[in-house]
Amino acid sequence: MGLVIAIDAGGTKTDCLVGTVHGEVLARTWAGPANYQVSGPEGMKAEILAAAGKARHLLPAGDEALDVAFIGAAGVHRQGDREAVSGLLQSAGIASKVVVENDAVIALAGGTLGQPGVVVIAGTGSVAFGMNARGERKRAGGWGYILGDEGSAYDIGREALASVVRASDGRGGPTALSEAVLQHFRIDSADDLVDLTYRKGLGRTGIAALAVLVADAARKGDTVARRILRRAGTELGLAAASVAKALGMQNDGVLCVTAGGVFAAGDTVKRALAKELAKVAPACEVVEARFPPVVGAYLLGIQEAGGRLTGKVIANIEDSLP
Repeated sequence: MGLVIAIDAGGTKTDCLVGTVHGEVLARTWAGPANYQVSGPEGMKAEILAAAGKARHLLPAGDEALDVAFIGAAGVHRQGDREAVSGLLQSAGIASKVVVENDAVIALAGGTLGQPGVVVIAGTGSVAFGMNARGERKRAGGWGYILGDEGSAYDIGREALASVVRASDGRGGPTALSEAVLQHFRIDSADDLVDLTYRKGLGRTGIAALAVLVADAARKGDTVARRILRRAGTELGLAAASVAKALGMQNDGVLCVTAGGVFAAGDTVKRALAKELAKVAPACEVVEARFPPVVGAYLLGIQEAGGRLTGKVIANIEDSLP
C-alpha cells in the first residue's frame, strides 16, 4: 500500500502516526519523552519503537510492513547524531527506509507544507529554523537554557521569579506575579524562593511551568507580565530575523510559522515577534502552524516514498487525522 510512519520524538512525548502515500491516516499513537540529549540513543530508540509497535497493532491485517519512517527528533542537530539514530532504527527494522531529521525540520513542514520558510519553536526551550528554495538551512537559538533559549517558557518563568524578588526588594515595581508565584509553590514569602531554587532544586521544567502564570497575569493587565512576554516575543523575532537574513529571504513572501506552548500565551508574544521580524524581513507573514510536527514528518515521509503533496493528499490528511 505504500505506508509511511511519521514520528515526532520530543522532550515531552513521542507522537506517532502511520498513513498511506495518499494522505489516509490509519493510526496515531503516543509514547514517552525521547529527546536525544536527555534520553540518550537507547532511551530514544525504546520510546520510538514503543510508539511504532502500538501503531502496528492498529493497522489492518497484512498492512504491518512500513516502507518509510520519517522521524523528527529533539536534540538531534549534528549529522553524526542523525546517522546514529537512523542506524539504530534501521537495524531494529522499523521500516525499509529510515530518515532522521531535527524536530525543527518537521515543525517547519507542518506549517508550510514542505515549502520554504521559517519556523519559530518556543516551548520549554526555543529555536528558529529555516529553509530557502535552494534547500539551504539555517538555525538560530537552540543553545539550551544556560547558553540561550531566549523567549522560551523557561526564560519567561525565570523572568517571573526575578520580577518577584525585585518587587520584594523594591528594585522593581509591584506585580501580580508575586502573589501568583507564592500561591503556586505554596510558600509564604519571596525569601522561600531561595531555598526552593537552590537547595530543593527547582528544575528547568518547574521554572518553565511558571510561563502559564505570566500569561494569566498579562491577560489581566499586569504591566510586568506584559513586559516579560513582549521581551520574549522580541527575542524570538530576533532569531527568526537572523534566519531569514542568512537565507536571503528578507524580501520573499514566505511564512514564519509559530509552534510551541509559549504562543498559547496570547497575542503579545506573536505581535512582538512580528514587529521585530518586520525590521529585517517585512514580506514574511507570521502564521500558526497548519499541522502539528508529526504531520510535518508525515508530509516529508510521503515525499520520501515517492508521493506528491497534492491538494487531495492534504485534504485526505485533514479528513482522516484523529
